[in-house]
Amino acid sequence: MVLYMTRPDQNDMGYDLEFFQNRSRIKNPKSQKKVLVIPVIETIDLDMNSKRRNNLRGNKYQHTKTGARLDLGGIVARSAWEADTMRILQLFKIPFEFEPTIFTFPADTRGRTSAYLPDIFLTKTKEYIEVKGLLDARGRNKLRKFKKFYPNEFAGLTVIISKSNKTNKFFFEKLGVKNILYYEHLSKLFGKKIALWEGRLK
Repeated sequence: MVLYMTRPDQNDMGYDLEFFQNRSRIKNPKSQKKVLVIPVIETIDLDMNSKRRNNLRGNKYQHTKTGARLDLGGIVARSAWEADTMRILQLFKIPFEFEPTIFTFPADTRGRTSAYLPDIFLTKTKEYIEVKGLLDARGRNKLRKFKKFYPNEFAGLTVIISKSNKTNKFFFEKLGVKNILYYEHLSKLFGKKIALWEGRLK
C-alpha cells in the first residue's frame, strides 16, 4: 500500500507530518525523556580490552556520521539524517528495516555491474525511504536504473532531502518521486521531541 501525497506548498510542514501520521495510529507522539547515554560508537574494535579506550570517545553527536546508534539497537547508520529518520519512525511506532534489500542491475556495455541499496524499508506499507544529503552523478544514475528496472518498488520511494538543495529537488521531481520530504521540516517538527536527535535544531 503506497500512500501518495501532493505537496501544495513547499513551506507547509503539515505535508511532512502527515507522511508519518498516515502510516501510524499515533497522531501526536509525546516528547521523549532526556537520557544520559553515549549515543554512538563510531568504530567497532574486536579487542574488548581496548574497546572503551579507543571507541567510546565521548559525545561528538553534532558531527558524527557513520556509527552504531545504541538507541536504534546498534544499527550502523551512515549519517545523522538517517539516524534521525529512524528515530521518527520509532516515535510513531512505524515498523521498519534498515538496508534490507540490494537491487542489482544488468551489466552495462563494458560489463560493469552496479546495485542500489535503499536506506529504510517500511515493512507494513512496503515502501522505501532514501535519505539524501549529497547526490553525485553515480547516485543519480543508480536511482534512474532503480526506476527503470524496478518500477513497482520505485513507485513506493520517498526521499528526504535538504530544502535548500534545489538541484536534488529538481532531480527527484523530474525522476517522478511522489513523496519528497525536507529534513529541515522534520527537525522543526520532531527535533525537540526526540531525546537523542543528532541534527541541528531548527
